[in-house]
Amino acid sequence: MPLPALTPESFVRKSAIAALVVGLLLAGCAGKATEGRSAAPKLVADSALAGLLLSADEVNAIMGTSGMTPRSQVVTSMGDNRNLLPNLNCLGVWQVTQAPIYDPSHWKTLRQQLLRVPDVDQWDYLAVQSVVSYRTADGARMFFDDSADRWSKCTNHHVNISLNGGALPKWFSGELTKTDTRLAMPYTRGEGDQIRSCQRVLAVAANVIIDVQACKPQQPTPITSAVDIAEAIESKMPG
Repeated sequence: MPLPALTPESFVRKSAIAALVVGLLLAGCAGKATEGRSAAPKLVADSALAGLLLSADEVNAIMGTSGMTPRSQVVTSMGDNRNLLPNLNCLGVWQVTQAPIYDPSHWKTLRQQLLRVPDVDQWDYLAVQSVVSYRTADGARMFFDDSADRWSKCTNHHVNISLNGGALPKWFSGELTKTDTRLAMPYTRGEGDQIRSCQRVLAVAANVIIDVQACKPQQPTPITSAVDIAEAIESKMPG
């Protein structure tokens, strides 16, 4: 039996139906692709950085002490101690926010504060909290990934440094613990009755790097105070 002739009107109608079906299929695929993608992280403004730093009371609670005295002036520039420790793999672990480690073409603003008790060179408790903003979240992530590689090369490492003829406190790092957003490393500082149990942490959240150091009098197990400070800082970031 011959097929019925396809009139111009039926051709147009069939074409419209086919186009509608294709459109619905494409829309469904696009919707699933959108669902699979996570939203871009909200960037933190430079003006918000100072508000991310913890108060002395908050640091006291985390460190399990009282009387932590913050330096009155918040630091806004990077340090540079490469003359004391030219090993850049360990420099960024030994000290927070070191200029030779942070690429100036990517980071924008630093806010840092040191707290200790007693407020003298022979302190018992110390915390250094730092937040560094980057122009983009990708820039912060790149720095974090580079730091993970450097820190992995400074595990179980001794640092013995002299300054002006005098020895600085000995320093010995432990094993690196790494997640997708955080690096953590224990270390001991000093010797004899001046041994301090410490932890270094570097974390990434949106376009911000959180760089923290925390030390207590010698403890029987590794401390987690730097992780706790970093998590408290991140909890203050705008959603």
